Amino acid sequence: GRAASLAGALVPAAARSMSMAKSLKETTWYGGKRSLDPTAPSVIRRRPTTPSQRHTAIIDKSRLWRGRPELTLTFGLRKTGGRGHGGKISVRGRGGGNKRLYRIIDFKRSTKDDVTVEGTIERIEYDPNRSGFICLLKHSVDLNPHNDLSQLLPRKAALSYILCPRGVTVGQVVSASKTVGLDIKTGNAMQLRFIPVGTMVHNIELHPGKGGQFCRAAGTSAQVMERDTENNLALLRMQSKEVRCVPLHAMATVGEMSNPEHQNESWGKAGRSRWMGFRPKVRGVAMNPVDHPHGGGEGKKGTARPPCNAQGRNIKGVRTVRKLSPLIRTPRWKVKMMKKKG
Repeated sequence: GRAASLAGALVPAAARSMSMAKSLKETTWYGGKRSLDPTAPSVIRRRPTTPSQRHTAIIDKSRLWRGRPELTLTFGLRKTGGRGHGGKISVRGRGGGNKRLYRIIDFKRSTKDDVTVEGTIERIEYDPNRSGFICLLKHSVDLNPHNDLSQLLPRKAALSYILCPRGVTVGQVVSASKTVGLDIKTGNAMQLRFIPVGTMVHNIELHPGKGGQFCRAAGTSAQVMERDTENNLALLRMQSKEVRCVPLHAMATVGEMSNPEHQNESWGKAGRSRWMGFRPKVRGVAMNPVDHPHGGGEGKKGTARPPCNAQGRNIKGVRTVRKLSPLIRTPRWKVKMMKKKG
């Protein structure tokens, strides 16, 4: 019993909060389980009163903020229709969709001054521009006193959006600092040199000061495996089981990203794909010869050549492994090969 109590005492606070969030569920009138945690909602399957609802499984957003976003932290997005600066289609199957407001996210979580930035979570919101959720923070200090345009924040930034970690609650205070170590609590951001080995982190910087680039999608995280103070590098195991090095002075946020059930979501019908801005896909063999190398022919004809894309480049049997960076210790493809052999 004493060993079990000691083991419980050694569990980090972030892990305990995430385990408690996983147990927050309610039983619906039809006997199903629904999550009470707004950062990790359940997938809803509706009664199939229509053909599309039979295959629809969407995230329960009933516990998220239902109003408009903070307009001072948004700007309108212009539709491209899959076309580049030359006006020609560079990505097929894009076009239409609902209008979107882009939410300006603070990926840096710190200022140029050596201060600790604290913020209170005002609400948890849905963001149509990403798979995870976002939090609106209310600060008591000016985040951008020198009017630094690289931060994309207003000059008097009493409010800011951050990526929502899993397990946080409305009213919780989160902190960020690049000079001192903070409590290992979900939502706190600091440099990797202050984060203990074994901690799960997200929104990780690749280049210090540039802002988080890794583990920003729903349910993603990386684990700190080792800290090499001689080479000033931290070893991280990414979501794909790839092991790579990141500078110790790079910022990272403690915890996992919100909305882990996003991978189990199913749109269920073609109409929802159109709402998202995706147009129907047309097979190459159904096109004319002028449109695709697989096009043309009488009746149901095959490709008549090795499979290729619309530009004529082969897409099967071609080496796709990227040039290995010296910072990557174990690439993704090697992990997959080890799993197949095992």
